Amino acid sequence: MLFLTLQLNLIPAMRFFRILLIFLLIFIRCNTTDIISREFNLELPEEVVIPPPMSAERMEHIETLVQRVLDNHRFNGNVLIAFKGYPIVKISRGYSNIFTKKPMNFETVFQLASVSKAFTAMSVLMLHERGKLHIEEPVQNYIPEFPFEEITIKHLLQHTSGLQNYMYFVDNYWDKEKSLTYDDVLTLLKEHNSGLGFTPGRRHHYSNTGYAMLAMLVERVSNMPFHQFVKQHIFDPVGMDHSFVWNKTTIDTSSNVAFGFVRRGRRYSKFDHDPLDEIGGDKSVYSTMDDLLKWEQAWSNNLLISDSLTKIAFTKVITPRNRFHDYGMGWRFMVVDDKQVIYHNGLWNGFTTSLTRYIEDSVTIILLNNVNAPAASIVKQLYNTIKDEVIEEPFKVNQKDDPIASLSSGRGL
Repeated sequence: MLFLTLQLNLIPAMRFFRILLIFLLIFIRCNTTDIISREFNLELPEEVVIPPPMSAERMEHIETLVQRVLDNHRFNGNVLIAFKGYPIVKISRGYSNIFTKKPMNFETVFQLASVSKAFTAMSVLMLHERGKLHIEEPVQNYIPEFPFEEITIKHLLQHTSGLQNYMYFVDNYWDKEKSLTYDDVLTLLKEHNSGLGFTPGRRHHYSNTGYAMLAMLVERVSNMPFHQFVKQHIFDPVGMDHSFVWNKTTIDTSSNVAFGFVRRGRRYSKFDHDPLDEIGGDKSVYSTMDDLLKWEQAWSNNLLISDSLTKIAFTKVITPRNRFHDYGMGWRFMVVDDKQVIYHNGLWNGFTTSLTRYIEDSVTIILLNNVNAPAASIVKQLYNTIKDEVIEEPFKVNQKDDPIASLSSGRGL
């Protein structure tokens, strides 16, 4: 009788502890994102107001030269040129929608195309630095269903994975009326037995697929959508208030987003929504020229990751037989006038974009276009047009009134 009484008394207690356990499990799961967020809290320095590096008269002269270059290309879009972090030229011209004649402005948001890859690389490097993943480890450690056990995260970052182009499989096997997810992309690669183009690490071959898989990796490790991770840990801390990664809610409610067009002669055709737009990592970051200058300064001043990790990101890829390739992690490299340049260009459905940093000259050129203009060529012409005006100072003004006169040779970045 005593045993039965004890059993009856234990039933409510057992039920209470079972309910408590379920509650704790739900609480832990729901707050995983909050825990990661707290670990990512950044103590960024207060925003520094950068003084004009030259007189207003001189900046107006440089802008006149820039306008001439843009006129020659019938340029439609936005351009920002900065010297020592200060925007000395800002130009917005043409239409964000060619058909409705809606004019551009400084806050017009553009699809960045492959310039987006630097944001993906930064997301992965931030997770690496905080011990959430390690870039030397296999992707399978974090995405168990990933079918290629020999591919590491570093292979994806450096375009040495050998993965096939996922866009081919989407174009040929996916219903264009359906939404597309990272899981869908991985399923397509597996179902159609895509295989690898080469042994991982043996060659360097530019891969959109690799960066799409990196976005999926960020989602798995952080337990939040890729667009949310980038907003919370990059856009918000850096102050990029007009930037976002494609997601239906934001794209449907944004009123100042440029549309992509292709120009053939005098006729334009507008690109409609493509399911591929919904895949980030390789593209689909949307931003403005002012936000991109903040982004460039965040990289230049190591605001998001350490200097040592930034140097790794800016190290050239090396494949067997000591073959060096002009790519790091999310950035390309080139030499102009015997000086190092870090850049990335983008091309996607009418959008041509470029963020180019002439390191030794402390010059940044940001170009955003939505009618398939030759972005790389225009950037080159802009630099050749302004470099002597900015660096060598042939435009004479009163030296005591010219802040640049007291500056060094331009290694501020």
